[in-house]
Amino acid sequence: GARSARVVRGREGLMPIVRSVADPVEVAGEIASEVLAPRAAYHDATGEFPQEALQALGSAGLMGLLVPREYGGAEAPIETFVAVVEALAEACASTAMIFVMHSCQYVMVVDHGTSRQKEVFLPPIARGEELVASGTTEPETGGNAGFCVSAKECRGESARLTAIKPVVTSANYADWIYCTTRASAESAGDELSMMIMPGPKHSEAVEGFGVWDCIGMRATSSSGLRFKECEVPGWHQIGPDDCARVRATSMTIVSRAGFAAVWQGIANAAFQEALGHVRRKHHDFIRRDEQMSQLRTERRVVAASETTRRQLAEMRVQLLASRELLSGAARLVDRHRDDLSSTDPAERVQDLLWSARIACGQSAIDVTRQALRLCGVTGLRATGPLALERRMRDALTSQVMAPSEDATKLMLGEQLVR
Repeated sequence: GARSARVVRGREGLMPIVRSVADPVEVAGEIASEVLAPRAAYHDATGEFPQEALQALGSAGLMGLLVPREYGGAEAPIETFVAVVEALAEACASTAMIFVMHSCQYVMVVDHGTSRQKEVFLPPIARGEELVASGTTEPETGGNAGFCVSAKECRGESARLTAIKPVVTSANYADWIYCTTRASAESAGDELSMMIMPGPKHSEAVEGFGVWDCIGMRATSSSGLRFKECEVPGWHQIGPDDCARVRATSMTIVSRAGFAAVWQGIANAAFQEALGHVRRKHHDFIRRDEQMSQLRTERRVVAASETTRRQLAEMRVQLLASRELLSGAARLVDRHRDDLSSTDPAERVQDLLWSARIACGQSAIDVTRQALRLCGVTGLRATGPLALERRMRDALTSQVMAPSEDATKLMLGEQLVR
């Protein structure tokens, strides 16, 4: 199972003390509270990559949460994965998103890799020693991860890639980049292969470019990578030349569930912050008592307002609805994990997952906006007792992260009218 890491501060900085426990969600909550939350504002303000947080998660065994036990992982179900991501996102959405992007890539090796790939790539991930990233979009295709312009070049038992990947979470920190590229120069743009390529710290043929300076998820270091005739062994290809099934039954499933869990975690945290604020907050009004000709102080507790209570109820209902939709989708994935290649369960899973992705993204924005209304100017401040300003910026990523909310609605609608 996963390992718990209680983190203490010593002369050498943060040092994880590892102990064995059975509940990854409890472990994630502990790390979120002790490591992620205290530094979330700093990472958001500076854009600095959260190395300490990932080291703590790695020491606890969570970076290999979906890796099978035989390769040293926790072999957790998707329902547990979703709960772990939520716990992380409540503290730091950037760290949670890095965790999701890492997980949705290596799971393709778990589900579709050869014995050699599993033996080489999974144990270091399970030990928290290697970080992986996703290189699945190219500038010419407008962020559509289903198409590429680049094409791999086969050279004997090797494969060579020249490509530009403009948005790669953990770009300069990942050990391996899982890249889509056309299977050959003769392949159509949606006939893609999945290749495991080295990160820039392991190959001179890979270089980073650009600066990640965006409104939300600011610490994910999602800048670009340029591959210049980068060569790897042919066995680094995951699955057949056309990897559509590999992506659909592994990467897509875990990424959609993970994205939804990140946004649900943001919404959860915004609600708790707003609830705590209105319970503590009161307003004092000095009034003149006309009968007694004296001044008196009238104290109004914000939580006593009918408007406040109605807004809290609306927020809570939306949270519960999106959370239950996400949990139901995760449970359905776990029940059908071995037969997602057949049409019927795949369509039912997609229906729920796409719905959860939409609902959780909307919850993140709606609940955070309501929280800002309840907390007033205090909630708008970038520094102070509340983190709603940061949570709102992070929530906005739900509108544009590929596939965007609009694209997801179109896919869901198309499936419904078939």
